[in-house]
Amino acid sequence: MDKIFSDSYSFSGRLVSGPSAFRKLYALYGYFQGKNATEILLNVDELEWMDANLCAVLDSIIFVLNRDFGHQFFIDKKHVEGKFEIFERNGFIQSSHSAGRMRIDNRDTSIKMTRFKTESDLEFVEYIGESLLGHKAFEEMPEIKVELLDHFLEVFTNIQLHARTNGPIFACGQFYPIQNILKFTLVDIGIGFLQPISDFTKGKIVSINQAILWALEEKHTTKLDAPGGMGLTFLKKYCEENGHGFQIVTDGICWTNEKSFLNFWEVEKFPGTTINLTFNCK
Repeated sequence: MDKIFSDSYSFSGRLVSGPSAFRKLYALYGYFQGKNATEILLNVDELEWMDANLCAVLDSIIFVLNRDFGHQFFIDKKHVEGKFEIFERNGFIQSSHSAGRMRIDNRDTSIKMTRFKTESDLEFVEYIGESLLGHKAFEEMPEIKVELLDHFLEVFTNIQLHARTNGPIFACGQFYPIQNILKFTLVDIGIGFLQPISDFTKGKIVSINQAILWALEEKHTTKLDAPGGMGLTFLKKYCEENGHGFQIVTDGICWTNEKSFLNFWEVEKFPGTTINLTFNCK
């Protein structure tokens, strides 16, 4: 790459869905927020691995830094064509090949990186129903589409009602056939959990930890007008009963349902909410 950049940012190690990866990704936002607009090279030369579903998080960070501060981001194509071809296959970056041709994902593992407008209910339901829950990873779990589709729609509806954003909603997933797991990430860039839940409860909820737990409580499953609503509670229960991983990142906190870890982890603050799911497809 011959272009000279005024700044660069490096990722290193392994970015595996979880608190550590969220910390590293959102540190990019913390580093460049408030700085004058510049052209930035994302250096992934020392990055050993990145879960492809985390492209939804990285795409949302790049979007906000460009929208709010004018930053433009680039990546060296030799790194993409080497160890990170997945960034092309899932649509996170444009193809660097001639005539704009995209390499076909003949392994059929990618759930395409997609941005949805907040009013795009039908497109979102089709994406979740066909691209995610209709994925070959769930061939032995045919009931999953019936059980989860409506609850994903409820999550999307709550984003429309409570996130207070006119920005896109970001989604991406990846199936890992060797481990037989599928990871899926959904991101909005709204106001997070604390403010709408505090408003809804008339100030009874005062911390983000309380807000996350409130949104997940079963007694709120009938409150369709409440932030969180039915969708998150059901997803939490479904993941607990079936051995799936579930994480929520909002207002600088990552909550996880993994019993071998702490439930709450601090991360860099970033607008909105990230929902990350790891489905055990065995």
